[in-house]
Amino acid sequence: MLNKLIEHENLSFEESYELFNILLNESEMRIAAYLVALQTKGVTADEIAGFAKAMRDNAVKIDLGDVTDTCGTGGDGSKTINVSTAVSIILSCFTKVAKHGNVSITSNSGSANVYEALGCKIPETPDDAKKSMDKTNFAFLFAQKYHPALKKIMPVRNELKVKTIFNILGPLANPANPKYQILGVNSSELCDNVAIALSKVGGIKKALVVYGNGLDELTPNGTSKITEYDGKFDTYEVTPKDFGLDYSKIIPCESPDESAKRLIDVFSGKINEDRNFILMNAAAALYTSEIASDFLDGVEIAKEAIESGKVLKKLEEIKNV
Repeated sequence: MLNKLIEHENLSFEESYELFNILLNESEMRIAAYLVALQTKGVTADEIAGFAKAMRDNAVKIDLGDVTDTCGTGGDGSKTINVSTAVSIILSCFTKVAKHGNVSITSNSGSANVYEALGCKIPETPDDAKKSMDKTNFAFLFAQKYHPALKKIMPVRNELKVKTIFNILGPLANPANPKYQILGVNSSELCDNVAIALSKVGGIKKALVVYGNGLDELTPNGTSKITEYDGKFDTYEVTPKDFGLDYSKIIPCESPDESAKRLIDVFSGKINEDRNFILMNAAAALYTSEIASDFLDGVEIAKEAIESGKVLKKLEEIKNV
């Protein structure tokens, strides 16, 4: 398959699935060659899907029922608060959330970093995650604990210091096999391919793949692109006005502790730019999970959850598991 990639020929879903499993037993030099050849050629939806399915199949197994995930690829280089973590906590007031996350790669506040800064403990085992889900509707699945098969590949990826297919795979490899997912990507071109890949991996009833003018979130200060999947595909653009919100600035964030503090400020009812940022993305997640009928409804549901104290109460429940 290496020669095929060098000749810029695309792999099928089945070939991509097979290649992932081949890489688990290859030398570091050949792993690097495959990853660079694939990246140079340009990654297709079938290749993303094949790798993601193989990654899930090699992951530590966990069954949490019908869950939603809110996750982004990262890699946008922005220094923002961790919106997906805030959204996941709001969402867990209404439905089961399996938040697949990791430590920071390019931002100042990766989801695992912020989760711990909020005072929450990352579950050590699948049983711990199930206990958290049963008690709170929320479980944090720390990616490193669920993908031991990647132990040989990750050092090569880190040594290469270039983007590879693994920069995309994290959000598609949730071992809980989400039924609903809002997934942020770091380039407009990825929206359609990642949505198609999600549909091919299987198990998804509804998903939004979003890109927000340089962010792997919906942006509160411009236009965002969404590819929606619910058995069929639809790509469109939105602005804060589609959510009934004003445009607002994105305030840089310098650390996980700062991100956690600013999330708690919003959960406590503080009205500021961060609130708009979080409300917009929470509304999209509520719509994705079929809790809200549309984005405007999603904003109202999220607002009520914050203003009634439900979200702060939920955070305390998660902290006390």
